[in-house]
Amino acid sequence: MHTKKIMLLSCGLVFIFILGCRKDNRSGYKPQVIKTKRGIEMVKIPAGWFEMGSNGDLPDESPAHKVWLDSFFMDRYEVTQEQFRKLQISDPSHFKNPRRPVEQVNWTDGLVYCNERSRAEGLEPCYDEETLECNFQANGYRLPTEAEWEYACRAGTNTKYFFGNSVNRLQEYAWVSKNSSGSTHPVGSKQPNDWGLHDMYGNVAEWCNDFYSKDYYDRSPPKNPRGPAEGKEKVIRGGAWNSSPESCRCSYRSSDISLDDTCLANDAIGFRCVRRVTDENQRKQVMEKQKTETEKAVTGIVYDDVYLNHKTAPDHPERPQRLAAIIERLEEKDLYSKLFQIKALPASLEWITKVHTAEYVERVKESCQKGAEFLDTPDTPISEQSFDVALKAAGGVLAAIDAVMAGSIKNAFCAVRPPGHHALKDRAMGFCIFNNVAIAARYIQKHHELERILIVDWDVHHGNGTQAAFYDDPTVLYFSVHQYPFYPMTGSEQERGTGEGINYTINVPLPAGSNDVDYKRAFEDILVPAALSFSPDFVLISAGFDAHEQDTLGSMKVTSEGFAQLTRIVKQIAERCCQGRLVSVLEGGYNLENLADAAEAHIRVLMNSGY
Repeated sequence: MHTKKIMLLSCGLVFIFILGCRKDNRSGYKPQVIKTKRGIEMVKIPAGWFEMGSNGDLPDESPAHKVWLDSFFMDRYEVTQEQFRKLQISDPSHFKNPRRPVEQVNWTDGLVYCNERSRAEGLEPCYDEETLECNFQANGYRLPTEAEWEYACRAGTNTKYFFGNSVNRLQEYAWVSKNSSGSTHPVGSKQPNDWGLHDMYGNVAEWCNDFYSKDYYDRSPPKNPRGPAEGKEKVIRGGAWNSSPESCRCSYRSSDISLDDTCLANDAIGFRCVRRVTDENQRKQVMEKQKTETEKAVTGIVYDDVYLNHKTAPDHPERPQRLAAIIERLEEKDLYSKLFQIKALPASLEWITKVHTAEYVERVKESCQKGAEFLDTPDTPISEQSFDVALKAAGGVLAAIDAVMAGSIKNAFCAVRPPGHHALKDRAMGFCIFNNVAIAARYIQKHHELERILIVDWDVHHGNGTQAAFYDDPTVLYFSVHQYPFYPMTGSEQERGTGEGINYTINVPLPAGSNDVDYKRAFEDILVPAALSFSPDFVLISAGFDAHEQDTLGSMKVTSEGFAQLTRIVKQIAERCCQGRLVSVLEGGYNLENLADAAEAHIRVLMNSGY
């Protein structure tokens, strides 16, 4: 048996109220709740695109693919035993209680209920009860398609559960094996998802309308997919009272053969109904608007003129002109206007102190206010506004992460300064004040509840600060390819982590003069297998372009096309493992012309849906 759930559509219903957004609503959509003529609450699910399936979990969930769905209504709760009996249908449930979900129903039982409910409200039934075929144009009730069920379950998110990738909060939303005490419970006794739907992750699994095929996603149409034309089993979605957390994931697929034999029915399977929304003009307008926005804004850009206010000496390599060169190039090539503009706000100290000590943060602030010329070492000059600029650099990266998580963009490039990957928890060094990427990793984990973070650092210098921040942490895979021996004289192959973090630090030290071929080999032979095995939930890049062949500080021979190749490889990892979630953060790169060249090549790959 495979555990899943179902949905249903409607028209001619009266809107009763607007369900207020929870404070942590991730999609921004305020669900509309209506009552049918028989008093059953349904939620209007908005039309839209979403990414169905996953690339890093079970084989039948891949490939992850973009799907459009028309708007529909869906039962807010699973069909209860009381509702089932009101239509004069015999209740086969094992765990008897009028408020508990009906279970031990086969797929045909669900079909019959949908038709009877439609007739009771004067609607056209969707199902031919002899052929069992579904008329999707009828205005009555039916079981949801598999795509409709997953879309509603995700509630505008693209994580394993709508609340994130960690199972820690699952029991707030679901009755599963760990908390059910071996039975179902009254519907709606757990919290709803962000679209107001209860029990999507557990109580009973739910029938869908589709036949099951393990390789259907290879040929699924992009708009309103309805499953294979034939098959032996029907799809089931969602967790049940006896489910493990793994089988409660949004993308988890299962099936059952009990189409019309009650003797084979399972007391962990029930259903809910869906019904179509019929405003065709509104549907087309929304679809075209979202399609245009999706095509227009795949990649975001973080930039603010305030980043120029971190003043260094006129002859210092890390100078404001670096960002000006990048932005001018993007504008010259008509790329800047095609990027999604992300507004940077200062990072709160709550997030800065996830990586740096409070004492160090205060020392940075006081040093800037007192007009100190440098911080800790002469290679890290500061000015009066450097503290505020550094907060906004870190905050810009966090804003990019928020935009990716909200689905506004697929990925982003952060043209920020000062850079960060050398900054230690209590010390500045190597031009770096706050470790932007390390702060970002902790923000993703704590705020967005994604567990596994991959950091790829291709700056010519080893990112000693980032390595130190996660050296004993198995939830962050840090990969660095860099010139060695070279500043800061860390990053040997022997540095692999400590304690539980052993083998979660991967250093690839390369000799001076290494070129595109050497870097590409390191990525393909070392990074890719390690990253796919780790299966990150989010990918961060410390994008230093000082390994460029013309850079003034490094002695490497990487070309701008070489950086484009590295970007493609990392982007493919993100696509395969975490729905493309990727944020790139500027580190080094000091020859202005070549920095602009390499950044342009990097951003073009991020923007290109075909890589």
